[in-house]
Amino acid sequence: MNESILSIKNLHKNFGSKKALGGITLTLEKGEILGLVGPNGSGKTTLIKCIMGLLMPTSGSIKLFGKNRDYLTQLERRDLGYVAEEPNLYEFMSAAEIIKFTSGFYPDWNQGKCEALLSRFNLPPREKIKNFSRGMKTQLALVLALAAAPRLLILDEPLQGLDPLKRIEFINLILEEFIVPEERTILISSHYLEELERLADRIAFISGGTLKKVVAIEQIKQEEKTIRVVFQKEPPPELLQMPGIKSIQKEGSFGYLIAVEENFNAIYEACSRFPHYVLDIYHRNLEDLFYDFSGR
Repeated sequence: MNESILSIKNLHKNFGSKKALGGITLTLEKGEILGLVGPNGSGKTTLIKCIMGLLMPTSGSIKLFGKNRDYLTQLERRDLGYVAEEPNLYEFMSAAEIIKFTSGFYPDWNQGKCEALLSRFNLPPREKIKNFSRGMKTQLALVLALAAAPRLLILDEPLQGLDPLKRIEFINLILEEFIVPEERTILISSHYLEELERLADRIAFISGGTLKKVVAIEQIKQEEKTIRVVFQKEPPPELLQMPGIKSIQKEGSFGYLIAVEENFNAIYEACSRFPHYVLDIYHRNLEDLFYDFSGR
């Protein structure tokens, strides 16, 4: 049986008369990477702050490592790492100074890993943090979190402020230094869907403060496929009415986008037998589902 690192049940959060979260129920297993996606204002950061204890839920429960979040000991809280959307670092310190300061709170602090990560990100240790860019601050916050070796790492929009190459480096670092060797667990929110699709095992979609769906990345690719075909002439009606076709969008005179949810092989074969210029298969991805659940 898998070990639940995070268990959220029927979580509500109101700000006065405004509902921010409406009955979120979600679990995160050991060694899993769960992506949290949704439009701006959907409740992602509110949920993360409730998990971290930075906001008090209106009702519902949060368990971390099998224990009620409110009753974690100081030692147990060290197993929880956090990189905020806007890292709150002591900007009057240098990177080296904040590393020395933070390490004192963690008996299992890995100084060797800390120095290696600092070098990997090319962060100047003697530079004042106030002179760092937003992306550099996020990288430094990640260095601090990983050196503390938490069992659960929570990342709120960590890819903001990073250029494409730095985003790739960030994800590679997470996979190489954190997940693969030590079977750690991550909850990450991000608007960078392509990168998230590469990193996460499952995706949780939040919109309007409610959880719309939780789906495995592999399931997204298998759920529905689209055939893009340009026929040489108008196809017979029975071809476009075959069982398993979810929807059809016409493009030009004889072009079609055929969304297929079952009976794919038979539909594809029927299209291939009819004279055509183009016949391609398009697999749905995370961005497609994002637009489905955000209503865009």
